[in-house]
Amino acid sequence: MKKDVKKQIWIQIKGENIRVEKKKIKNLYLRISPADGAIRISAPERMSIKQIENFVLDKWDWIQTARERLDRVREEKSASQLTEDEKQAQKEAYKKKLLEVLPQVIQKCERITGLHALEWKLRDMKTRWGSCNIQKKRIWLNIQLAAYPRECLEYVVTHELVHLLVPGHGKEFWAYMDRFFPEWRRVRKELNGR
Repeated sequence: MKKDVKKQIWIQIKGENIRVEKKKIKNLYLRISPADGAIRISAPERMSIKQIENFVLDKWDWIQTARERLDRVREEKSASQLTEDEKQAQKEAYKKKLLEVLPQVIQKCERITGLHALEWKLRDMKTRWGSCNIQKKRIWLNIQLAAYPRECLEYVVTHELVHLLVPGHGKEFWAYMDRFFPEWRRVRKELNGR
């Protein structure tokens, strides 16, 4: 039997069918499909259905908020129709959302990596999810991350922290990513796959 074979099951919560993939992973991951807002779960093989259901119910408000954000992002694809005031309001909403969750995410990622940035900044970036000034230990994050699941933000924060150790994207960099954020390939694909 191959290592990467997954067990797929379906559960129903609040009238919604939710696909659960049981995998050889340590943590439970919840994603909202950008295409249709469907809830997708990746769970450790030994986690019980009841634990998964309780986790989803605990995250229900977040799920609804994430779906609303995805709706807004889809609407933004026709951004030429938005006024400058609406664009500015969207940016402010994204900043506010990130400022709510960022302290917890930074704390978690710094604990896992043992790395620490001196300064964190937010801005609207067109071509990057984040950037790192290694000398000043300053990390910038794209406010558009607010439209994605939290694990995408965790991936970008970890990615930029690793740049404090390794400036480029060579083998050493990705080895650290494998160590600190084993799911990085899947999350990066989700982040860049829209």
